[in-house]
Amino acid sequence: MQAIEFEAQLKDGVIHLPRAYRHWREDIPVKVIVLADEDETPSRKDINRHAGKIALPQDPLEYQTAIRDEWT
Repeated sequence: MQAIEFEAQLKDGVIHLPRAYRHWREDIPVKVIVLADEDETPSRKDINRHAGKIALPQDPLEYQTAIRDEWT
């Protein structure tokens, strides 16, 4: 068995091969193993990971109104 290694990012469930490997083993079945570092920073789109983490001492809208009133 032959193997190649490269890094890529998933986009809509698709991994694009680097140009150098586009025709490597073309039309021959291959086995794909995907590994991901658990320490990598999450995607910016995954904002829900922060939901419910911060307990605010007062309603954010009340706070914003209060600090804006200080300037008038």
